[in-house]
Amino acid sequence: MIAAIRKHPLLTCMTVAFILRLIAVIFSRGYMASDDFFETVKIAYQGVTSGLTNAEGLMRWDAVPSQEIARSPLYNVALYAVLKLEQIAGIANLDPMMYLVRLLHALLSLLTVWYGFKYIKTATGSDNFALVGGLILAGHFLLPYLAVRNLIEQVSADFFVPAIFFVYIGTRERDGRYLLLAGILSGLSWMFRFNVGAAILPIPFAVWYLTRSIRPAVYYCLGLFVIFLFSGSLDLIYLGSFGRSNITLIKGAFVPALLPQPFWFYFALVAGVLIPPFSIYFMVTYFRRSIIREHLILFSSALMFFLAHTLISNKQERFLLPIFPLLIILGIIGLKEFLSQRDHASWNMKLFKYSAIMAVIVNIVLLPVFTTYYVHKGAVEPFVYLSRQNDVKKVLVDSTERIRLIPFEYEGFGRPRPILLFPRDTLGSEDLLGPSRDSINYFVIFTDDSLSRHLADLESDFGRLEPVFHSTPSLMDGILHALNPNHNLENCAWVCRRLSN
Repeated sequence: MIAAIRKHPLLTCMTVAFILRLIAVIFSRGYMASDDFFETVKIAYQGVTSGLTNAEGLMRWDAVPSQEIARSPLYNVALYAVLKLEQIAGIANLDPMMYLVRLLHALLSLLTVWYGFKYIKTATGSDNFALVGGLILAGHFLLPYLAVRNLIEQVSADFFVPAIFFVYIGTRERDGRYLLLAGILSGLSWMFRFNVGAAILPIPFAVWYLTRSIRPAVYYCLGLFVIFLFSGSLDLIYLGSFGRSNITLIKGAFVPALLPQPFWFYFALVAGVLIPPFSIYFMVTYFRRSIIREHLILFSSALMFFLAHTLISNKQERFLLPIFPLLIILGIIGLKEFLSQRDHASWNMKLFKYSAIMAVIVNIVLLPVFTTYYVHKGAVEPFVYLSRQNDVKKVLVDSTERIRLIPFEYEGFGRPRPILLFPRDTLGSEDLLGPSRDSINYFVIFTDDSLSRHLADLESDFGRLEPVFHSTPSLMDGILHALNPNHNLENCAWVCRRLSN
């Protein structure tokens, strides 16, 4: 086994990556955050059910006017195409549709493993270090889970890692074809996540500095320009004017931050995700003089992105995803330099060894938990259950206990949109329900421990209700709720059927 791994290190990394991501495709259902569903899948799904464009021929984006959409339509149009093909193939409900969507994301994420391995192998000349780096990219406890999420930051990373590899090779070999391809891939990464522009900005200057020639940098910028034209044209088609999404996004950058965080937030995040104290060794090696000199493109790109996001007040964990694989690649190359030195104190090497062993153990423990993490299971499962029932006429969702974003779309095609009850005094208000009252025969009640109270309120207006399904949180949802109950909801829910009119 060990001999086979050493003989085929890249195949080993790709096999591990594929198996773990395939497990995530099957088990890691649901959505991580609002952007993982309500700004992506929901928009694409609504395009399938009610048309991708409105009467003006511009893109539908829920309640947001087309001219105010602050991201490229590319990702949602791609999702729409996948869902539309599945609808044509006869798949009617969103839950089974998402298996293919997750699989395509998983396959796309394999690019980070392949080109991450290639970069490390080319940079170090070592199969062993490339194997270690490839295995981290394949099996870091968060990466298979993130690989199947509908996050533009993750998709952006899937294109940016090969872009960095090709610009590195193109610069070394003075090959304009690689640099042109790198520019195109960088541009696509930017289209998915506008903030990647901060990582792209130093690359032409680094290429010029390393080659002492303007021509290689021009090749790279030409690739970027091609995608700039493509992006602007896509905005013109779907949003009404050239470059509209970028203009809207830049204007929105001056809006006060929703989630302000301290400047050290991302430092702590990287240190924690890479598992301390091993992560400290990892991060310190970034700044070795030899690393900066020999990998100026990789270093300056990651540093510029990191500093730009450190300086803004609106910091969210997922914002760092486009360069997370780059930090792993940079750290492995740095560790190779660190371990090649012979003047380390024995205590330092022992600490490094034990910290690396601890990081591997912690990662092995966390990997199955995250890879099989059904995210927001309690919120999704009620509608998956309803999508499998043949007698659903109209659904009322009792969200009076707490207001939430609700993934109605999992109920399936051709179903009337559920009626949502927010906190109020009279659940059965005629003004709210109108003629829909008599057709309501299913109820979704979001509550953790107050079902009887909600049933009493509803039954006074709708007659006797029978609980038929209990949606409970997944293991990880339960753990996160226990750690921070005010921020992480359990999303427990009950589905009840009306027994009388």
